[in-house]
Amino acid sequence: MIIKKLNGKLEIIKQQDHAYLSYQIANHWNKEEFPYPELKQEVLFAIRHHDRAWLSLDRELTWNEQKNRPFDFTDYPLTEKLQAYSQGINEVEECSPYGAILCSLHYSSFFKNNQEAEAAVFWQEERKRRQRLGAEVNIHNLEAKIERHVTLLQFCDDLSLYSAMNTPGISKKNELSWFQNGFRQRFSFAPNGMEAAWLDEKQIQVQPFPFEAPFTVRLPFKQTSLNRSEAEGDWYEDKGDIRTITYTSANFS
Repeated sequence: MIIKKLNGKLEIIKQQDHAYLSYQIANHWNKEEFPYPELKQEVLFAIRHHDRAWLSLDRELTWNEQKNRPFDFTDYPLTEKLQAYSQGINEVEECSPYGAILCSLHYSSFFKNNQEAEAAVFWQEERKRRQRLGAEVNIHNLEAKIERHVTLLQFCDDLSLYSAMNTPGISKKNELSWFQNGFRQRFSFAPNGMEAAWLDEKQIQVQPFPFEAPFTVRLPFKQTSLNRSEAEGDWYEDKGDIRTITYTSANFS
Protein backbone atom coordinates (compact mmCIF):
# COMPACT_ATOMS: atom_id res chain seq x y z
CA MET A 1 0.00 0.00 0.00
CA ILE A 2 0.95 3.61 -0.57
CA ILE A 3 0.53 5.80 2.51
CA LYS A 4 0.82 9.51 3.16
CA LYS A 5 -0.35 11.81 5.93
CA LEU A 6 -2.78 14.41 4.64
CA ASN A 7 -5.05 16.82 6.53
CA GLY A 8 -4.51 15.06 9.85
CA LYS A 9 -5.35 11.62 8.50
CA LEU A 10 -3.69 8.70 6.79
CA GLU A 11 -4.44 8.41 3.09
CA ILE A 12 -3.99 4.86 1.80
CA ILE A 13 -3.94 3.63 -1.79
CA LYS A 14 -3.90 -0.09 -2.51
CA GLN A 15 -1.14 -1.36 -4.77
CA GLN A 16 -3.71 -2.94 -7.09
CA ASP A 17 -5.26 0.50 -7.67
CA HIS A 18 -1.84 2.03 -8.28
CA ALA A 19 -1.11 -0.81 -10.75
CA TYR A 20 -4.37 -0.17 -12.59
CA LEU A 21 -3.42 3.49 -12.88
CA SER A 22 -0.06 2.36 -14.36
CA TYR A 23 -2.01 0.26 -16.87
CA GLN A 24 -4.20 3.20 -17.87
CA ILE A 25 -1.10 5.31 -18.42
CA ALA A 26 0.33 2.61 -20.70
CA ASN A 27 -2.96 2.12 -22.51
CA HIS A 28 -3.02 5.80 -23.53
CA TRP A 29 0.55 5.72 -24.86
CA ASN A 30 1.03 7.21 -28.32
CA LYS A 31 0.46 4.29 -30.69
CA GLU A 32 3.30 5.44 -32.94
CA GLU A 33 5.73 5.24 -30.01
CA PHE A 34 4.66 1.94 -28.44
CA PRO A 35 7.72 -0.34 -28.74
CA TYR A 36 7.27 -3.64 -30.57
CA PRO A 37 3.46 -3.33 -30.74
CA GLU A 38 3.02 -6.99 -31.68
CA LEU A 39 3.58 -7.67 -27.95
CA LYS A 40 1.39 -4.82 -26.73
CA GLN A 41 -1.25 -6.99 -25.02
CA GLU A 42 1.44 -8.96 -23.16
CA VAL A 43 3.04 -5.72 -22.01
CA LEU A 44 -0.26 -4.19 -20.91
CA PHE A 45 -1.06 -7.38 -18.98
CA ALA A 46 2.30 -7.20 -17.20
CA ILE A 47 1.79 -3.55 -16.30
CA ARG A 48 -1.77 -4.16 -15.10
CA HIS A 49 -0.64 -7.01 -12.85
CA HIS A 50 2.89 -5.95 -11.91
CA ASP A 51 1.82 -5.47 -8.28
CA ARG A 52 -0.31 -8.60 -8.07
CA ALA A 53 1.99 -9.66 -5.23
CA TRP A 54 0.35 -7.08 -2.99
CA LEU A 55 -3.21 -8.38 -3.26
CA SER A 56 -2.83 -10.55 -0.17
CA LEU A 57 -0.60 -8.12 1.74
CA ASP A 58 -3.01 -5.21 1.31
CA ARG A 59 -6.00 -7.06 2.73
CA GLU A 60 -5.12 -5.87 6.22
CA LEU A 61 -3.07 -3.15 7.88
CA THR A 62 0.21 -4.42 9.31
CA TRP A 63 1.37 -1.86 11.85
CA ASN A 64 4.85 -0.32 11.85
CA GLU A 65 5.44 0.43 15.53
CA GLN A 66 8.53 2.56 14.82
CA LYS A 67 6.74 4.92 12.44
CA ASN A 68 3.34 4.65 14.14
CA ARG A 69 1.54 3.90 10.90
CA PRO A 70 0.89 0.81 8.77
CA PHE A 71 3.79 -0.60 6.78
CA ASP A 72 3.80 0.63 3.21
CA PHE A 73 5.48 -0.75 0.10
CA THR A 74 8.81 0.90 1.00
CA ASP A 75 9.25 -0.68 4.44
CA TYR A 76 7.11 -3.83 4.51
CA PRO A 77 8.95 -6.74 6.22
CA LEU A 78 11.33 -8.31 3.70
CA THR A 79 10.53 -12.01 4.22
CA GLU A 80 6.80 -11.62 3.65
CA LYS A 81 7.37 -9.20 0.80
CA LEU A 82 9.73 -11.53 -1.09
CA GLN A 83 7.36 -14.47 -0.67
CA ALA A 84 4.54 -12.36 -2.07
CA TYR A 85 6.71 -11.14 -4.96
CA SER A 86 7.53 -14.72 -5.98
CA GLN A 87 3.88 -15.75 -5.79
CA GLY A 88 2.74 -12.70 -7.73
CA ILE A 89 5.16 -13.43 -10.58
CA ASN A 90 4.04 -17.09 -10.55
CA GLU A 91 0.46 -15.94 -11.11
CA VAL A 92 1.45 -13.61 -13.95
CA GLU A 93 3.43 -16.46 -15.53
CA GLU A 94 0.32 -18.65 -15.64
CA CYS A 95 -1.30 -16.19 -18.07
CA SER A 96 1.68 -14.52 -19.75
CA PRO A 97 5.21 -15.96 -19.65
CA TYR A 98 6.53 -12.84 -21.40
CA GLY A 99 4.71 -10.65 -18.90
CA ALA A 100 6.31 -12.65 -16.08
CA ILE A 101 9.77 -11.89 -17.51
CA LEU A 102 8.97 -8.17 -17.36
CA CYS A 103 7.57 -8.36 -13.82
CA SER A 104 10.52 -10.48 -12.68
CA LEU A 105 13.01 -7.93 -14.00
CA HIS A 106 11.07 -5.10 -12.41
CA TYR A 107 11.07 -6.70 -8.96
CA SER A 108 14.65 -7.94 -9.28
CA SER A 109 15.85 -4.40 -9.95
CA PHE A 110 14.98 -3.54 -6.34
CA PHE A 111 17.47 -6.09 -4.99
CA LYS A 112 20.38 -6.22 -7.42
CA ASN A 113 22.82 -4.74 -4.89
CA ASN A 114 21.04 -5.88 -1.74
CA GLN A 115 23.43 -7.87 0.48
CA GLU A 116 20.77 -9.55 2.61
CA ALA A 117 20.72 -13.32 2.12
CA GLU A 118 16.98 -13.54 1.43
CA ALA A 119 17.19 -10.84 -1.23
CA ALA A 120 20.17 -12.52 -2.89
CA VAL A 121 18.29 -15.83 -3.07
CA PHE A 122 15.26 -14.09 -4.57
CA TRP A 123 17.44 -12.34 -7.16
CA GLN A 124 19.10 -15.62 -8.20
CA GLU A 125 15.81 -17.51 -8.38
CA GLU A 126 14.28 -14.84 -10.56
CA ARG A 127 17.30 -14.87 -12.85
CA LYS A 128 16.77 -18.61 -13.31
CA ARG A 129 13.07 -18.03 -13.98
CA ARG A 130 13.87 -15.51 -16.72
CA GLN A 131 16.38 -17.86 -18.34
CA ARG A 132 13.78 -20.64 -18.39
CA LEU A 133 11.00 -18.44 -19.71
CA GLY A 134 13.27 -16.81 -22.27
CA ALA A 135 13.91 -20.24 -23.77
CA GLU A 136 10.20 -21.04 -23.76
CA VAL A 137 8.68 -17.92 -25.33
CA ASN A 138 10.53 -18.19 -28.67
CA ILE A 139 10.50 -14.44 -29.39
CA HIS A 140 12.91 -13.03 -31.98
CA ASN A 141 15.26 -10.29 -30.72
CA LEU A 142 14.08 -11.02 -27.19
CA GLU A 143 16.60 -8.99 -25.18
CA ALA A 144 15.96 -5.77 -27.12
CA LYS A 145 12.21 -6.15 -26.69
CA ILE A 146 12.50 -6.88 -22.99
CA GLU A 147 14.68 -3.82 -22.44
CA ARG A 148 12.23 -1.47 -24.17
CA HIS A 149 9.19 -2.96 -22.47
CA VAL A 150 10.68 -2.95 -18.97
CA THR A 151 11.56 0.72 -19.49
CA LEU A 152 7.93 1.41 -20.41
CA LEU A 153 6.61 -0.59 -17.44
CA GLN A 154 8.86 1.29 -15.04
CA PHE A 155 7.94 4.70 -16.42
CA CYS A 156 4.23 3.93 -16.09
CA ASP A 157 4.90 2.67 -12.56
CA ASP A 158 6.85 5.82 -11.69
CA LEU A 159 4.27 8.24 -13.10
CA SER A 160 1.56 6.37 -11.20
CA LEU A 161 3.63 6.60 -8.00
CA TYR A 162 4.22 10.30 -8.64
CA SER A 163 0.46 10.73 -8.91
CA ALA A 164 -0.32 8.67 -5.81
CA MET A 165 2.45 9.69 -3.42
CA ASN A 166 2.42 13.46 -3.88
CA THR A 167 -0.19 15.72 -2.31
CA PRO A 168 -2.50 16.84 -5.15
CA GLY A 169 -1.63 20.34 -6.35
CA ILE A 170 1.75 20.38 -4.59
CA SER A 171 4.39 22.83 -5.83
CA LYS A 172 7.42 21.43 -7.63
CA LYS A 173 9.81 22.43 -4.85
CA ASN A 174 7.78 20.52 -2.26
CA GLU A 175 7.30 17.32 -4.25
CA LEU A 176 8.54 13.91 -3.20
CA SER A 177 12.27 13.94 -4.00
CA TRP A 178 12.08 10.71 -6.04
CA PHE A 179 10.73 12.43 -9.16
CA GLN A 180 11.44 16.09 -8.46
CA ASN A 181 14.07 16.24 -11.19
CA GLY A 182 12.11 14.18 -13.69
CA PHE A 183 11.88 10.50 -14.54
CA ARG A 184 14.89 8.26 -15.11
CA GLN A 185 13.59 6.47 -18.20
CA ARG A 186 14.69 7.55 -21.69
CA PHE A 187 12.73 7.20 -24.93
CA SER A 188 13.40 8.10 -28.55
CA PHE A 189 10.99 11.05 -28.29
CA ALA A 190 12.35 12.00 -24.84
CA PRO A 191 16.14 11.42 -24.92
CA ASN A 192 16.55 13.53 -21.78
CA GLY A 193 13.62 11.94 -20.00
CA MET A 194 10.23 13.34 -19.03
CA GLU A 195 9.06 15.61 -16.27
CA ALA A 196 5.73 15.97 -14.52
CA ALA A 197 4.22 18.76 -12.43
CA TRP A 198 0.88 19.38 -10.75
CA LEU A 199 -1.05 22.26 -12.34
CA ASP A 200 -3.73 22.13 -9.65
CA GLU A 201 -5.37 19.47 -7.49
CA LYS A 202 -6.77 17.59 -10.50
CA GLN A 203 -4.27 18.08 -13.34
CA ILE A 204 -0.76 16.80 -13.98
CA GLN A 205 1.23 18.02 -16.96
CA VAL A 206 3.79 15.72 -18.56
CA GLN A 207 6.51 16.86 -20.96
CA PRO A 208 7.43 15.71 -23.53
CA PHE A 209 3.86 14.41 -23.77
CA PRO A 210 3.88 10.64 -24.49
CA PHE A 211 0.14 10.05 -24.89
CA GLU A 212 -2.34 10.07 -27.75
CA ALA A 213 -4.31 12.88 -26.08
CA PRO A 214 -5.06 14.24 -22.60
CA PHE A 215 -7.03 11.75 -20.50
CA THR A 216 -8.64 11.47 -17.09
CA VAL A 217 -8.37 8.61 -14.59
CA ARG A 218 -10.06 7.71 -11.32
CA LEU A 219 -7.82 6.72 -8.40
CA PRO A 220 -9.49 5.06 -5.38
CA PHE A 221 -8.13 5.86 -1.93
CA LYS A 222 -9.20 5.61 1.68
CA GLN A 223 -8.69 8.06 4.52
CA THR A 224 -8.28 6.61 8.00
CA SER A 225 -7.50 7.84 11.48
CA LEU A 226 -3.92 8.20 12.69
CA ASN A 227 -5.00 6.13 15.69
CA ARG A 228 -4.15 2.46 15.21
CA SER A 229 -7.36 0.88 16.47
CA GLU A 230 -9.51 3.38 14.58
CA ALA A 231 -7.43 2.96 11.42
CA GLU A 232 -7.77 -0.82 11.55
CA GLY A 233 -11.52 -0.47 11.98
CA ASP A 234 -11.77 2.00 9.10
CA TRP A 235 -9.80 -0.32 6.80
CA TYR A 236 -12.43 -3.05 6.86
CA GLU A 237 -15.26 -0.71 5.91
CA ASP A 238 -16.14 -0.76 2.22
CA LYS A 239 -16.46 2.97 1.81
CA GLY A 240 -13.66 4.95 0.19
CA ASP A 241 -13.08 7.97 -1.97
CA ILE A 242 -12.16 8.61 -5.59
CA ARG A 243 -9.69 11.17 -6.90
CA THR A 244 -9.81 12.21 -10.56
CA ILE A 245 -6.55 13.11 -12.29
CA THR A 246 -6.14 14.49 -15.80
CA TYR A 247 -2.82 14.11 -17.61
CA THR A 248 -2.28 17.03 -19.94
CA SER A 249 0.31 18.41 -22.35
CA ALA A 250 -0.11 21.99 -21.09
CA ASN A 251 3.12 23.97 -21.05
CA PHE A 252 5.05 24.47 -17.83
CA SER A 253 4.66 27.94 -16.39
